[in-house]
Amino acid sequence: MESEIIYPSLRDIKTKVIAAICALYRHDRELLEINTNERSITHKLAEYLQREFPSWHVDCEYNRLGRDTKKLAVNVGKPSPHDTEAKTVFPDIIVHRRKTDNNLLIMEVKKAGNQDKTWDIEKLKLFTQVPEYQYQYGLFLELEQNGHSKLELYRNGESCASWTEDLQRALKELGYGE
Repeated sequence: MESEIIYPSLRDIKTKVIAAICALYRHDRELLEINTNERSITHKLAEYLQREFPSWHVDCEYNRLGRDTKKLAVNVGKPSPHDTEAKTVFPDIIVHRRKTDNNLLIMEVKKAGNQDKTWDIEKLKLFTQVPEYQYQYGLFLELEQNGHSKLELYRNGESCASWTEDLQRALKELGYGE
């Protein structure tokens, strides 16, 4: 018999996510200072998230739904009447329980200056709304080298809160954003 899953409170999630982002700035600032691929950054951030969520699995670019491939039936780019195929998707970071429907958090991460955020935000909306996935929360993180990063919360397919001020306050304590 599987034990009942206890989801952390939104307040706890916020505290843990901001702590993980601060750890990234504290220990891996060079990844933010040089033109590093976003996958390198998300990998390190996922390591810090795993420390914050030890009873959950934290994965990068995880494309499974049980044994099936994660797909979303959406048009990417210009819609075509001939495009009826679902797209395979690779979320940047997820916090979940593998082989279950316990999906806590999906994160999309962009470096500042990367203009193409539309698909990332669409993924967050869909993954927090589509019944097959049922992610409790989505987060969009825009990383600035100087600490003026942005963090937006999504729930039920909608943007519902900004955690930017709290994140910037925590980063300022580390000496960023002066």
